[in-house]
Amino acid sequence: MYNDLLLNRMGSMDESEEHVQELIEEIEELQNLLSPEAQRLINDLRPRIVTDDVYEEMEEQATLGDRFADKISSLAGSWRFIIFFCLLMGVWIGVNAILGSHAFDPFPFILLNLALSTLAALQAPVILMSQNRQAAKDRAVAQNDYQVNLKSEVEIADLHRKVDSLTEALTMQTRLVNALVAARHKELSATVRAMENNRMAAMPVANGNHNGHHIE
Repeated sequence: MYNDLLLNRMGSMDESEEHVQELIEEIEELQNLLSPEAQRLINDLRPRIVTDDVYEEMEEQATLGDRFADKISSLAGSWRFIIFFCLLMGVWIGVNAILGSHAFDPFPFILLNLALSTLAALQAPVILMSQNRQAAKDRAVAQNDYQVNLKSEVEIADLHRKVDSLTEALTMQTRLVNALVAARHKELSATVRAMENNRMAAMPVANGNHNGHHIE
């Protein structure tokens, strides 16, 4: 059954998602999740899947620039980049110091400062783009979690309603059984009393007949 739901979802992804969103918006407007209207919406929402792999979907829609920004941010935020950059600066300064007057970037290393400034100017927007993508992913995950939690909540409310109905039915059946047992007990008691009365009524007659035969 679950595989069939997945196949149906893959067949009509956009339509299903739009319908799920409409159902969720209608459920949000309800004041009582146990009302008949809520039950209709729950029954319509139940067979639909609201769980999504948000990261996978966003990666499929990501452009080349988005992937490049993520790679740059991942690289720039690692110790490997820091160590490599420190070594590169050390080699740059060391080579220019050794070359002396023939250095391509003599002290105070103006070319190095220009390179560092350019790197910082370009790196900051790239990192911001990656952070914006991550923020968008987080919002999508939060929205998906909300939909999953909302569906779980309405399902739990529906289960509570069913359990309450079963409990009420069981209580009524218990009362009915107790009433039948009490009526049967009264009936048996009345039957026993009637048999006792009949036996007590028959005893004098039997004693009289016995005494009559003894006198003769």
